Amino acid sequence: MYIFRKRISKKRRGESIIEGMIAVLLVGFMGVGIISTILLTRHMAEFDKQRIAAISAARDYIEQNRRELFPASEEMPPVRLDDFNTPTVLTDDLNATVRVDLYLVNPDGTRGEQIQSTAGLNDTDLVEVVVRVEWNRTGRLSSHRVSEELSTYRIPDL
Repeated sequence: MYIFRKRISKKRRGESIIEGMIAVLLVGFMGVGIISTILLTRHMAEFDKQRIAAISAARDYIEQNRRELFPASEEMPPVRLDDFNTPTVLTDDLNATVRVDLYLVNPDGTRGEQIQSTAGLNDTDLVEVVVRVEWNRTGRLSSHRVSEELSTYRIPDL
């Protein structure tokens, strides 16, 4: 009975420590990249939720006042923007300001001069009502003031 022994050449003895460290570093860099991408995506999704809440607040204001003559340009009382994650908890909601500005619309359809009230306008004047919602963006990556605006057009009721 013969015993076969394999001879292992010097070229195929295994991986070196340096190769193993390089593999660990590559896997580590890939892991850090994946985690940072997930965190950035989560942060962007949170900001999008804040924007949706701001646009919803502006749309609610326009809908509530659609049958009435819009007031003069003024800042409205603060509103709360719900973060959608915990609707019953008010401590994580955002405080926002709502500002309403009125502009005449030029005959070519562009925004004209800002007006303080609709008094003195005739029934052929078109008024652009701009509702701007501003809030402090939350999060670790940014905490600056941002705004969203929504506009509609009205002919003054005389």
